[in-house]
Amino acid sequence: MPGWGESAAVRECRRLGLIGTALLAFGGLSAGALPARGTSPMPGLDRLRGFEAPGIVAVYAGVVVLVLAWWRLGRLFDGPAPPGRSALLATLATWATPLVLAPPLFSRDVYSYLAQGVMVGSGMDVYRVGPAVLGGPLAVEVPGAWQHAPAPYGPAFLFTASSVTEVTSVRIIAGILAMRLLALLAVGAIVVLVPRLARACGTDPDRAVWLAVLNPLVLLHLVSGAHNDALMLALLVAGLALAVSGRPGLGALLVTLVR
Repeated sequence: MPGWGESAAVRECRRLGLIGTALLAFGGLSAGALPARGTSPMPGLDRLRGFEAPGIVAVYAGVVVLVLAWWRLGRLFDGPAPPGRSALLATLATWATPLVLAPPLFSRDVYSYLAQGVMVGSGMDVYRVGPAVLGGPLAVEVPGAWQHAPAPYGPAFLFTASSVTEVTSVRIIAGILAMRLLALLAVGAIVVLVPRLARACGTDPDRAVWLAVLNPLVLLHLVSGAHNDALMLALLVAGLALAVSGRPGLGALLVTLVR
């Protein structure tokens, strides 16, 4: 089917992006948002902390390579054989795979989510007190600037975080993977919804998927960072898609769940 095929150029971009995310994942083992020294459930990670400088080099080299791969993939839309949807989704899965199992990068917010989830489950008022009141292994992971800060998130997300910690308790790696799974599900929803929104706006759906979903910011911030912005964006895109399809009331309801 025209527009759904896969060229050698697409495969080359996919391999290049995989090199980038593999470098990011490797660098994250020493320069990522690792559990505090001496608290990691994987003691081997503590031994890697002496290699932060090479890790930082690997991470930023990975960013450059990933951005280059994404840019080259986008240029193919102006050629005779633009990448089709199946090729784009295969590329997204390939690029994301190393980041799914690697430590979080660029942000320690996921630890705050888990701490606040436990606080909600324990009956604490997260709008009045910060994670320092919780204490224990999760609170230790929260950056000092946020130790005494109340939660800035709405009830919908706090309920979600509490549901996650009901299952994972204070197991840090399990909690990170669970929050990352939620982010991946949200990205999956965006993958489904963005083409519908693009068609309603008269824009090429496949190009919209490249721009909005394969964007390195999505991989680095939402997938690697397990950031709750993934849920926010999924709700926002869903609300907009409903609005342009003639159901603005339901769309507005979803958008209000963002916070």
